[in-house]
Amino acid sequence: MYTIKTVTSLTGINTETLRAWERRYGTVIPVRDDKGRRLYTQQDIERLTLLSNATQQGFTISKIAELSNAELQELVSSHQETRSNHNDLFFTQIIDALLNYRMDQCEELLRRALVAMEPLAYARDVLLPTLQNVGNLWHEGKLSIAQEHMLSACVKRIVLSLVNSMHPFTGPNPGIMFATLSGEDHEFGILLTCMLAVSQRCPCFYIGPDIPGDELLKASIQLKPAVIVLSCVTFPPLNETVLELNQLAKSTSDDTQLWIGGAGAQFLCDRNELDKKFIYTASLDAFNDRLLRLLNVQRARNVPQNP
Repeated sequence: MYTIKTVTSLTGINTETLRAWERRYGTVIPVRDDKGRRLYTQQDIERLTLLSNATQQGFTISKIAELSNAELQELVSSHQETRSNHNDLFFTQIIDALLNYRMDQCEELLRRALVAMEPLAYARDVLLPTLQNVGNLWHEGKLSIAQEHMLSACVKRIVLSLVNSMHPFTGPNPGIMFATLSGEDHEFGILLTCMLAVSQRCPCFYIGPDIPGDELLKASIQLKPAVIVLSCVTFPPLNETVLELNQLAKSTSDDTQLWIGGAGAQFLCDRNELDKKFIYTASLDAFNDRLLRLLNVQRARNVPQNP
């Protein structure tokens, strides 16, 4: 039998969502121990994993909660195959446009996908794999550095345009800063997570890449964000970056959370070289889940109490 903490870790479903699914849709029915705590079976975990995968693909829980496990598996597999075929065609069109230096076509393809998709799916299933695939082709010598830079600039322009159009500079939601520290110029991690945070109506402050630690600290003192989101992709990380990260952790307010992602960050966390204040975030889905949990906590605090 598994505790609710273990289930949330294994399935990626946060506690609040899991309880809501049980209450509203009867997705699983956990047993209780002698202290009233929920306990889940292996079969519960398998079902919840299928439901989680389906909702991440865009299916609503209310429409799939009554499906059998076999039906859920078929739904997930069919959707994955369809999405894979669609992504292959999309990527082929992007590469063809890049090879012919038709950035107008690249931008049109990317903007068309943006209109049709939710921000998380757009970032995870379109932008991130497109950037990775183009980067791989550049390393293989199949695309020029100019073409790779042109695609990167196009993606950055589209994302920042979206961020600026949706940006609430004030409001009840927690403010979030996005940056990388000295020597770290890979900014797409913070760029895509900024897009996700703005889509949830968070006041966002995009500082950008390669910012000295003391300058970032000054900005945080003035802006007072609830969270500072950092990216460390360089592997292994530069010594200067590591020193600035740990100094930032020591200098920021205890009220400010530090979230960090990227291959370099994972390397440092695995070796226990980062201050314990840092919360490692492994993927866009993990960032989105953590963001939603933060918003749920904030909203609970803002609910007026009955006299």
